[in-house]
Amino acid sequence: MRDLHGLPEGFRPENAISNNGPNNLAIERYKIRELAEGWPCYRDAGEWANLKSVFHPGAYMFTTWTGKTPYLDFISASQRGMDRGAFVLHRTHGLTTDINAAATRAVTKMKATITQRFVIDGCEVDAEADCRFCYFWSKDPETERWGANCIRHWYEKDKLIPVDPRKVPHLDDEKLKAYPTGYRYLAYCQEETMGVKVKLDMPGHIRDKNRNGEMHDALYLQAKAWVEGEDVQF
Repeated sequence: MRDLHGLPEGFRPENAISNNGPNNLAIERYKIRELAEGWPCYRDAGEWANLKSVFHPGAYMFTTWTGKTPYLDFISASQRGMDRGAFVLHRTHGLTTDINAAATRAVTKMKATITQRFVIDGCEVDAEADCRFCYFWSKDPETERWGANCIRHWYEKDKLIPVDPRKVPHLDDEKLKAYPTGYRYLAYCQEETMGVKVKLDMPGHIRDKNRNGEMHDALYLQAKAWVEGEDVQF
């Protein structure tokens, strides 16, 4: 049985600073925190210029509804979605950052809730997915500017909430079974209303004993490799 009380040996980056540490690294982690927490604030408010400033050129985003996509394409798709009535918000709940001693690379894991409003079976509902953002950061050696090279997520659990408790939609139980437990209701509603095919192999929770659990581990190992300076293929 999987040990739920710690990561397997070899999953943590060697010699990374995660908290405390020298003052100069605390300042670097503060800069990174501004960027990490800025992403949902900028995106939800439509502050697109500020959102673009979070990324390095050539960076990627991964989402349930786009899969891997260049960050500028993600922003364009988000704008088109808003124009069509998509209503997506994010709540952030805290974060941690592993940074290397040279302050050139870092990974942030940020707890968040993705909440998206839908109309299903004539009922307004909010699909809420608890997740962790995983930001892969690097610092430009010339400008000393931090930016994201890639942003991914662990999808850990979700739920569907009726906006009006008197109106509860009917859901297709068999269809629901096809979606991962970490974003089951979010995926169901996205496919029902957005005309997309949701990616089913996104990283899940440590307790998942399926492809999503495998991807959970794979993302941790990618994060470790990134902080340790390896060439990571996103």
